[in-house]
Amino acid sequence: MKISIESIDVNSLTEQELPIYKQLDASKFGVSLAKKVADKLFLTAERAAGNGVSSRGLYHAHRDYCGVGLYFIDSEYTIGEVYDGMGPYPKIATFQSEEEFVEFMSSQSDQSMSLFTRSSFNNQTITRLRLTCFLEDDYSTSWNSFAEYLQKSREG
Repeated sequence: MKISIESIDVNSLTEQELPIYKQLDASKFGVSLAKKVADKLFLTAERAAGNGVSSRGLYHAHRDYCGVGLYFIDSEYTIGEVYDGMGPYPKIATFQSEEEFVEFMSSQSDQSMSLFTRSSFNNQTITRLRLTCFLEDDYSTSWNSFAEYLQKSREG
C-alpha cells in the first residue's frame, strides 16, 4: 500500500466537526463487503477497457469537487479524489493487490474514512452506504441516482 496523501488528523477537527465524527458509524466494513467491492471494481474496469473507456469505479459525477472515489486503474486498486466526475486525481492511496486493498478496506469504517481525504472532513467520503450502493446492478455515478438510493434505504 502506498499512501500519497495523509488523512486528516482527528485532533485537528473543529468543535463543530468533532461531535459529527463521534456520531459516524465506527463498525468496520468487514472482509465480505470489501471483497465484493474489490471484485466489482476489477470487473467494472475490465468491462470499461473492453469498450475503450479508461476507467470506471465508485465515485460521484457532478460539477466541481465530487469527493473520494474507488477505482481499479493501471492494475492497482486506487483511492483518489474526483473533480467534475473525473478521477482519481490526485491519488490518495494505491494498492498493488486485491488482498492489500481488501485488508485495508475491511478494517475501515464510515468514521475512519471521513478523515481519508485531503479536502474537508466527511465531504463525500467513502461510506458503507456508498459501498452497498456501488454493488447494486443498476449502479450509476450520477448524484441523482445516489440520492434516490439514499431515499430508498431510509424508507426501509
